[in-house]
Amino acid sequence: MKKTVLMGVLGAAMALMICGSAFAEDTTEVPAEGVTYEADVNGDGKIVVGYISKNFTDPFHAPINARAQEYFDQAVKDGVIDEWTGLLDGETDANKQIDRAADCISKQCDIVIFLPAEAEASDPALVQMADAGILVIEVNSKSASCDEKAIAYVGSDDVEAGNMLAQWVVDNCPDGGKFIHCNGILGNSAQIQRTEGMHEIMDQHPEFEMVGDFDTKWDGNLAADAASDSMSKYGDELVAIICDNDGMSSAAQKMCNDNGREDIICIGVDGVEVPLQMVQDGSMKATILQDGVGQINGAISIVESLVKGEAFDPAPVIPFVLVTQDNVADYIQ
Repeated sequence: MKKTVLMGVLGAAMALMICGSAFAEDTTEVPAEGVTYEADVNGDGKIVVGYISKNFTDPFHAPINARAQEYFDQAVKDGVIDEWTGLLDGETDANKQIDRAADCISKQCDIVIFLPAEAEASDPALVQMADAGILVIEVNSKSASCDEKAIAYVGSDDVEAGNMLAQWVVDNCPDGGKFIHCNGILGNSAQIQRTEGMHEIMDQHPEFEMVGDFDTKWDGNLAADAASDSMSKYGDELVAIICDNDGMSSAAQKMCNDNGREDIICIGVDGVEVPLQMVQDGSMKATILQDGVGQINGAISIVESLVKGEAFDPAPVIPFVLVTQDNVADYIQ
């Protein structure tokens, strides 16, 4: 791939933020302010964009995929790009994503937007595309080689999300007590980082005891089962259920409520339709909203910069938002 370094006077701290190197090889030169890439990487006179989804099924990814479909269909009609692959279904399966990456290579894609299912297992998809010269933009979660192989990462700070989950529990259970944690798919970067952020807060509060760390795979049914089992085992001592996503937190909260335990605090990340509705009607107290559409819009903005030959921010951060009854009307559809 061809790239042009735009020289500036930013300090070395800027380099640490960049997903994909933006320095000239001669380290005695002034640090780079930004990087532009030639979008037509194979020089065939066309710009072809690929899109590898995480999946087509879960409620968080549905609006992300819909926004990508809307934009790239129109971009082809408007002549902004020449072709795109359409939405390629990753099926939350690293092996499927690796197959989709091979499809993008065979279709001679210049740019690919990639939403990894897992940090390690999905990484070969990124590696093979980058090694083929494709400009890869990772979105929502990182694969293991993102900082080395992708030209950009657009996402949110999942450690911050974990902090926010835990802080809500601390603030709303002042006497402490027992709690459980429902994980996403183990090895996914969001699962890893949200767990890290949760422990950063909870480990400072000895009044709380984590009595279960469940492999619930982003699955609401598994989270509801974990809630039911934990209520039976710990009774009134169970005060909170921290979930890596809202499909799990809303299912766990419903299980608690159906068993007369509306007092148990359940909270998760995403802020999709069901938990937002539960917050609005008072059956759940809060959710942490992740702006998935904002993330894909950030990736789209980078594609536009690539096509125009403009420099871009290679690591934009889309903030999380705590949603309670006080502000849920601003976010619910």
